[in-house]
Amino acid sequence: MAFSFGLFFSACVPTTPSEPATRLAGVVLDQAGAVILDASVKLFSLERVRETKTDDRGRFAFSDLLSGSYDLQVERPGFKTRTVESIQVTDRVIQQVAITLQIANPTCDMKPTVSFERRSGKVNLKGSVNDAFDGPLKNASLTLTSSESGQIHVATSNDKGEFQLTDLAPGKYALKAAHDGYWDGEVTDLRITRENLTNLSPVYISRKDEHRIIICQ
Repeated sequence: MAFSFGLFFSACVPTTPSEPATRLAGVVLDQAGAVILDASVKLFSLERVRETKTDDRGRFAFSDLLSGSYDLQVERPGFKTRTVESIQVTDRVIQQVAITLQIANPTCDMKPTVSFERRSGKVNLKGSVNDAFDGPLKNASLTLTSSESGQIHVATSNDKGEFQLTDLAPGKYALKAAHDGYWDGEVTDLRITRENLTNLSPVYISRKDEHRIIICQ
C-alpha cells in the first residue's frame, strides 16, 4: 500500500534500568498539519498486536518493545487508513514517526471489521460471511492465502455464516469469500500473529443478479 508521512527519524537517548530500553512514539496529523486525536493505532509484529489511541495532542507511544521489524497502522473515521511497514526498532533507541492521514471521500464502505484478542486455543482466525442484503450466508467457500509463502488454507461457512481457521503461521494474508451465484469478496492485508485471535466480521458478498441498491446513510 502506498503511503506518505511527514517525518521519520531516530534519536539515541540515555536509558536507565527503570526506563524502557526500546520505545516507538509518534504523532498523527491531517493534511493541514493539525493533530488528529482519538485515532486508532495498531503496532504489528509476528508475535502480537499492540493497540493504543492518540491523545489530545495527536501523540501515541509503545514501550518495552523487542528489537525487530514492525508494521504500524493508523485509522480514524473520515480518513484513509495508513500503514507504515517495516519500521526497524533497535535496542536503546527511541524511534519517532509522524504520520499524515488523508481525508477519505464519502462512500458506502462495506469492509469487514477486524479486531484482535488474546488467543486461548488453536484458532487463529474466525469470522462470518453475509449476503449484502439478507444476512448470514451458509456454505460460502473461504480461501486464505499467505502473502509470504503462498500457502493456502480453506474453510466453509456454517448455517450462521461463521467460519474459523487454525494452525496458521504468523504473517500477512489475503482472504477470498466465494459462493455460487455471488460476486467474490476479498480482504487483503489481513494480519495473523502468534498470540492473538483475529476476528473478521462480517465479509459481505452480493448476488450477481441483485438489483437492489445500497443507500448510504
